[in-house]
Amino acid sequence: MGEKRINLKSVRWVEIVSRLTSDTGETLFDVDTAMDVIQSKEKAIMEYAYIIHDKDTYEQDTESHKKGDLKPPHIHLLLKFKNNQPQKVGYIAQWFGIPDNFINFKGKNWESACLYLVHINTPDKCQYAISDVTANFDYQELIEEYIAEQEYDGNEDDDGIPKKGRKKKKSETDIIIEKILSGEIREYNKTLEIKHMLLVNYSKKIELAFKVRSEYLQATQKDRHMECIYITGKSGCGKTTLARKIADSRKLAYFISSGSNDIMDGYGQEPCLIVDDIRPSVLGLSDLLKMLDPHTACSVKSRYKNKYLNCELVILTTVLSIDTFYQNVFAEHDEPITQLKRRCSTYIEMDRQEILVSIWDKKTMHYSNPIVFKNTVLTEYIPKRKVYPEDVCSHVADTLPFLLPDLISLDKAEEQKSSEESEKEKPLKPSESTISELDFRAVLGDNTCQNENNKKTAGKEENHSPTYTPESKQK
Repeated sequence: MGEKRINLKSVRWVEIVSRLTSDTGETLFDVDTAMDVIQSKEKAIMEYAYIIHDKDTYEQDTESHKKGDLKPPHIHLLLKFKNNQPQKVGYIAQWFGIPDNFINFKGKNWESACLYLVHINTPDKCQYAISDVTANFDYQELIEEYIAEQEYDGNEDDDGIPKKGRKKKKSETDIIIEKILSGEIREYNKTLEIKHMLLVNYSKKIELAFKVRSEYLQATQKDRHMECIYITGKSGCGKTTLARKIADSRKLAYFISSGSNDIMDGYGQEPCLIVDDIRPSVLGLSDLLKMLDPHTACSVKSRYKNKYLNCELVILTTVLSIDTFYQNVFAEHDEPITQLKRRCSTYIEMDRQEILVSIWDKKTMHYSNPIVFKNTVLTEYIPKRKVYPEDVCSHVADTLPFLLPDLISLDKAEEQKSSEESEKEKPLKPSESTISELDFRAVLGDNTCQNENNKKTAGKEENHSPTYTPESKQK
């Protein structure tokens, strides 16, 4: 047999489809090697794009697979060659070390092949994210243009006569971007206002829109009218719950920040910022005073980039009183405590029984005398009955069922208490009973008793012996 003939069909673009590995695990197509090939052929290749399809399923039953089974992961690689350099199919196959039949150049145009990478033009198939595609051109822009064309409401009258000067409808993405830039959609509620597929497919564009909005506000809105509330109390008294209720009562969306080193991590321009369990070491003097300034908008330091803060309400919760917090933050600075107190216009001290509320008096430059309220913020969270052994057993049955066969006691503490009480009521054995003096002598034995009697007899003799006198000596 002669050598296999090379396919000399000239093409201006191709689509390569190949499984990544065989059923035995052998590599059929290596992505890293393919990228090296593309770079080496950059003088001939104008554009490329590829995606790995790993969620595709079989659409019909076959001898080896059932409908709905996952297909093996495979790559779709598109190559578009420069206008003056069409390439031979056979040589392209040699570049990547694949058979000619892995290369498709019929039945599609370049644009439809690009759309097929994420299946946007085949909605019945699994939809992939735009971010899954690797390309050397603006693939997202291509998708947006396609969506805009799909949303175009036609350019003809009812009788089929073309309309002149008819404009295309705005794409859904453009409408969303406009709402972001106008402030109608904020970052914290984007998942409620924007379709999830659009968030996935246009994440970079949407993030850029939020960034532009933040920079615009920072450049144009220097003033703000913000209130700060300082809540202090021991752990478990309901500080965070009270902070949430304050925000809810004012119908403000809130963000609860941890008291970690990056209190702005995750903040999405919510109108209320709750800094939960803030520690003195989190912010320095300058950053803290700027963040709590009620009149001047500012940016607050964050891990990767400072975040613009222009909210209506900031609530600080901490176990430290404001005086103790001040001593920790301002100890090395000549700043009076009024710098902190006047920014925290409402001061709340609380425990599990009471809530004491004071406000800052600008005339006296002190907090007012507190008004006392009953603490009921945790009432709805406190169970009306205590936990009984049966409740524990039911919980174990749901979460740790393998322990039930080894149950020894429903209430170990109660059994131990009952055991101790029964020991107290139990009659003592004869050997443990209280005995009389005579019985005690009997228990000790005859020898002991004899010794005791001898001692008593000796004592009597001593008592009845004659008294010593000089006369008796003479006798």
